[in-house]
Formats: sequence, C-alpha cells, structure tokens
Amino acid sequence: MNQKFRLCIIGGGPLGIGLGRELSEGAIDYDLYEAESDLGGVWNREGKCGRVYPSLHLISPKFNTQVPDYPMPDHYPVYPNHKMMLAYMRSYARDFGVYEHAIFNTSVTRLEPDGEGWEVELSSGERKRYEVVAVCNGAQRVARFPDPPHPGTFQGKVLHSMDYKSPDLVRDKRVLVVGAGNSGCDIAVDASHHAEQVYHSTRRGYHYFPKFIDGKPTPQWMLQLGNKFETKEQTLAYMQQVFKVAGFDGMDYGLKKPDHPLDGAHPIMNSQILYHIGHGDILPKDNIEYFEGNTVFFIDGTKADVDLIIYATGYDRDFPFIDHALLEWKDGLPDLFIHIVPRNLDNIFFFGFVNAAAGLGDGLRLQGQFVRSYVRALQQKSKGYFKFIQTKQNDNPDLGQDYFLDSHRHRWEVDFWKFIKCARRYREMLDEI
Repeated sequence: MNQKFRLCIIGGGPLGIGLGRELSEGAIDYDLYEAESDLGGVWNREGKCGRVYPSLHLISPKFNTQVPDYPMPDHYPVYPNHKMMLAYMRSYARDFGVYEHAIFNTSVTRLEPDGEGWEVELSSGERKRYEVVAVCNGAQRVARFPDPPHPGTFQGKVLHSMDYKSPDLVRDKRVLVVGAGNSGCDIAVDASHHAEQVYHSTRRGYHYFPKFIDGKPTPQWMLQLGNKFETKEQTLAYMQQVFKVAGFDGMDYGLKKPDHPLDGAHPIMNSQILYHIGHGDILPKDNIEYFEGNTVFFIDGTKADVDLIIYATGYDRDFPFIDHALLEWKDGLPDLFIHIVPRNLDNIFFFGFVNAAAGLGDGLRLQGQFVRSYVRALQQKSKGYFKFIQTKQNDNPDLGQDYFLDSHRHRWEVDFWKFIKCARRYREMLDEI
C-alpha cells in the first residue's frame, strides 16, 4: 500500500480506539487526535468528555460489551463498573498499537476540502493533509434541554446529566430528575441514596428491563429464547409476562402504560428504579407544565418544591470543525448512509453514531471493518468502490428505523440484526476487486 495515504481519526473514545485497531490490521496509516491527555472518551472520568460518576456500571453485560476476540478479564463481574471499562478500553488500545498513533491534548479545529483529501487544522495551529477523515468525536457532545423551554422561571440550580459527576451535587437536596432514558433512571437511583428527596419526571410510560432473569444477564436470557415461539409477537408477550412476574411492570407502581411495544424503544436496563419507586425513595411525576420560584408544576395538576433539576434529556451531535454546507442535512442531522457515510462525500466517515439494543463488542469490529474495507477500496479505486458509490446514492436500506419511538434519540436507533446484515453486504461489495 502507498504509505503516503493517511487517515485522520478525530476522537479517542471506544469507537476511535476500535477503528484504530482495524486500520492497523489493514496496514492503513493514521493519526488519532484526542483533546484529553489519554484515551477513553466518555469513560475517562478525568477528562471533560467523561460522563461517569462513582456508582456507574455498564447497562450492557460483559458478554456482549467485550470484543469477541479480546475478552474482558475473568475477574470482571457480569456488569463491570466504569473504572473497569476504562481499563479494558485502554488495554485494548495498548495491545493493538493505538497509542503509537495517538496525539494527545490536541483537537481538530477545522476541516477544509483539499483536492481529493482534507486539510486538517489542529488546536496547536499546525495544518496537516489527510486523504480520509473519520469523525469519532462521540454522540454525547452537547447537552440537550427541552425545546421550547418550560414556561416560568426556576430559581434553583439546573444541571444536565453530563454534569453529574458526584453525589455531592445532590446531597441533602430536593432533586428533580427529568428524563427516563438509562442515564435519567441511573441518576435518579444514585441520587435517592444521598438526596433529601428525589422526584422523577417522565413524558410517557416505559418498559423497564431487569438486569438479570433466571440468574443470567437479561440480554443473554433473551438471546437464548431463540426460536422457542412461532412469532415475534409471541416472544415479546412471553418476555413481558416474565418481566411482570419479576416485578418489572411500571403500571404496577402507578406509572403510565407504555405507548410502544417492548422492543419499540432503546431498552431501559435498570433493576432498581422501580424498587426505589415502590419504597418511596423516588416519587414519579408527570411532564413539567411550568415553574414558579422553586416550585415545579406538572401537567397532572401536582407540584413539588425542589432545589435542583437534573435534565437527562439527551444530547445533540456536534461537528464544529466542518462547514455545515459541505454536508447534506435531514431534519437537522447529517444525512448519512447506514449512519456512517455521507451520500455526497466519499472521503469522510462518521463513526459511532448508531444506536442499537446491543453491547459495544457486537458492533465495534463490524463497523470498523466496514470502514477499513471502504478505505482500501477508495485507495485502490476498485470495482467494489465504484459500485458502492453508486449504491449509496440510490439505496435506502431497511434498518428498522420506522419501528421505534418518534423521538430525538431514536433517530439513530436501528434494528441491530438488520444493521449487521446491511453492513456485511456492503462490505462484501467493497471488497470486490
């Protein structure tokens, strides 16, 4: 291969690390730029990019979070904590040579098209040229708040879940957590051990998944159901029945009935949220109607006096280093083919912007190998490359995206098995010589 052909990776989180491995194994030269002093992304508690607090554990189990050919240590529990996850990812990076390509305390400030490549401007002021850029700067970049904001003025303190780094923030306070994703539920549970009172505001009813069923991590139990039932609907009905018997039906705790099927939203994996609601440690509330001083009024006519609001209301993607006019946009988001490749640009990727009900290890190598195949095909200008370029202009593959809840975070949600099938099919296309 032409060693002058180089790729720029923006971001040293798990996806940047994973892509680095695949590029090295494909003999593709690259530089990885990380704004912090070490790798880890959201798991790097010491960095501004960190999204962890002391009690945080994975919501996906060890068996499908680990990379299949790089298992987590035997002493790791079924659901490792954030320190273990960070150690695992850094070990992965060391063993596959990613650190040799990493440039720390350096961010990419600007991308400019330069012929068939890119001129990359760095925070150091230096400019470098790369044939391909891989954007791996993470999905949890900019805090997202309710828009439009709720009427009135709240006189207490307001945080976003990205700011929740220590239970000291909620100690002895009356706290309202807004949002029922995994972060919202986890933070509400953590706060219940330290706050004077915790309220949890949600817009709708949700399905709550226990972390264990029949002594197994729930995702493993679900997989082992296999073809036990004739239809998907029968499988979901059985799962829902088991969850109810196990005490995980939100309606039994006075919560709203979900307006979507069991698999119609990204799963909330939490064995404690309903437990603490049942014990009065967390008081469920409806959607917010308006504020008045320190009082929050809810649409069901109730109210609560609180000192602190934590919005666990998601994130916006953020690509400040690229002129938005260079990308095609749809509903405020880059229009990416299979959530990775812009349809109108052939030398830039957005890696790690797919949501699915699966652990990291299930998709890390798959996506990385797809990018590796694409880069090799681009460099060689192979038959598969030109075939794929035409295909990405015209194909609209079924990734299951229309099945999920109509919400901001589910714009990136896919049926994982459909995504795998598509990624493999297009990779095989790219590998045609």
